[in-house]
Amino acid sequence: MRGKKRHEFIWNLAWHICHRPLARKYNFDYDNIEVKYSPYIVIANHLTNMDPLIIGLSFRKIMYFVASDHLLRMGLTSKLLEFAMAPIARVKTTRETQTVISIFRRLKEKCNICIFAEGSTSFDGVTGEVQPSIGKLIKRAGVALVTYKFTGSYLTFPRWARFIHRGKMEGRLVQIYSPEKIASMTEEEIYKAILKDIYSDAYEEQEKNPVIFKGKKPAECLETVLYCCPKCKQFGTLKSHDDLLFCTCGFKVRYDEYCYFEIPGGEGEPPFKNVRDWVKWERDEVRSLIAKDTGEDVPLTADENQYLYEIKKASHNTLTAKGKLRLYKDRLSVITEKGQRVDFPLKEIIEIGIITMQTIIFSTEHKVFEIHSKYPRSALKYMDMINTIKTYKKGE
Repeated sequence: MRGKKRHEFIWNLAWHICHRPLARKYNFDYDNIEVKYSPYIVIANHLTNMDPLIIGLSFRKIMYFVASDHLLRMGLTSKLLEFAMAPIARVKTTRETQTVISIFRRLKEKCNICIFAEGSTSFDGVTGEVQPSIGKLIKRAGVALVTYKFTGSYLTFPRWARFIHRGKMEGRLVQIYSPEKIASMTEEEIYKAILKDIYSDAYEEQEKNPVIFKGKKPAECLETVLYCCPKCKQFGTLKSHDDLLFCTCGFKVRYDEYCYFEIPGGEGEPPFKNVRDWVKWERDEVRSLIAKDTGEDVPLTADENQYLYEIKKASHNTLTAKGKLRLYKDRLSVITEKGQRVDFPLKEIIEIGIITMQTIIFSTEHKVFEIHSKYPRSALKYMDMINTIKTYKKGE
């Protein structure tokens, strides 16, 4: 059995075996969607890593996913994934024409495509940035567009969490745009329609319809997204255990079953009610830090025991250096145990992103690198700081 026929067989088999257990496990209520047009492109919001798995419950017909190429650098797991689903690889932090070419080739073969427009899952429960080029891609494709929205999935399995927090999830059809409708729209109109259709704010939804989310150790690894302490305003000093997040300065909050923060013992109000508001505040703190005249040789933040890899698309990682990671206003450095330095001037870093919970990925003109950590530390901290520095240097 070759190619598309094999993929269709595996898709149908997996759907029949998995749809009831998956829906039960995640308490997932979903629309059954029939699209009369063929082929079509599905655009959905992206709140958790399990989105590609569960969106398939709504669609009986096979879809091919545009996925981060790190999924194809995982040895045997990647080979099985390629055999079963042949995802369209895209390297984060790069804008690849090859990905677009692969999408159009699949569409020409009458294959349906699924794209998570943000390209990365949400850290704070709010739909992230969507590149305007998605409007151009849909316009050029000239096929039907299906927009789909998840709700409840961020609070079920936040990007920073180690375990599932079972509550309630939904997957809903938002709109089906016919090829004729797409032909009548401009690229900008398509882009704005996608933004409107897939926008989600987990905490706005929770305010309207409160749901209890229960899970093991609900606050563990929160420090991968919440990297600045509201009390002492130090970066990288927060740690988590079970349902608590705390700092060396004595600050402490509890993450409750409604996904809000409270002060243990009920002594006063927490500085922030939820992760979304905390993330917004700490990004303001980053802007304040960058605006200060701290000098080029004073590190803004640092972490021990970090692993630098050079990566090859859909192939493998090569360990380049191991040591202390330091971010300065003009460079990102890895300093090895022998005192050797591997420096990346920030002006040469084209783009930076995050894979899964805490792997930093960034690209230079000709190469792509990843920085891994074996203990919880915030990749978001580095991304926010580097992006802020670049914004300041542009004079924005």
